[in-house]
Amino acid sequence: MSHADTNGPQMRDGHLTYEQVFEQYAKALWAEAYRLVLDSQEAKDIVQELIIEIWEKRSLANVQTSIRSYLFQSLRYKCYRFIRLKDNEMQKKADWLLFQDSNTKGETRLEKEELKRSINTAIKSLPGQASNIFTQVYIEGRKRKEVAEELGISVNTVNVHIYTACKKLQQQLKKVQQD
Repeated sequence: MSHADTNGPQMRDGHLTYEQVFEQYAKALWAEAYRLVLDSQEAKDIVQELIIEIWEKRSLANVQTSIRSYLFQSLRYKCYRFIRLKDNEMQKKADWLLFQDSNTKGETRLEKEELKRSINTAIKSLPGQASNIFTQVYIEGRKRKEVAEELGISVNTVNVHIYTACKKLQQQLKKVQQD
């Protein structure tokens, strides 16, 4: 084994072949990239980008240090840049989700409060007996028979008042939704 084999790719006519760079360093570069980014596919992509950039720029011809040092320094820079961009992207997504979540909760809370007000207003606008019976059965959770006995009316009359109240509420709440 010659001295050149242990120090890096061979020079051909005074120039390093990029195939040799790739063959000799790709696995070690991938391992380092994986160690830094903790994602196999991203590590492969970063190494591939690095090799392509080096090939396109023919930048190895101007390397003042060892090729290995240059490659690993360049790789680390690319990995750190990737991590920083990924962290920024993740932070932006987290901020957006938090913003959406807080706005959605706020909207949902406001919508619920508005709906509650609309329902209460609609219930109050019902004729007296229908409003009273609807409130006792649906809001207070009392049994229809219990309400009928207390008011001295039949369960059937309670059912008619509830039916009438539900129809009127439905009409009034449709108007609210359309507005």
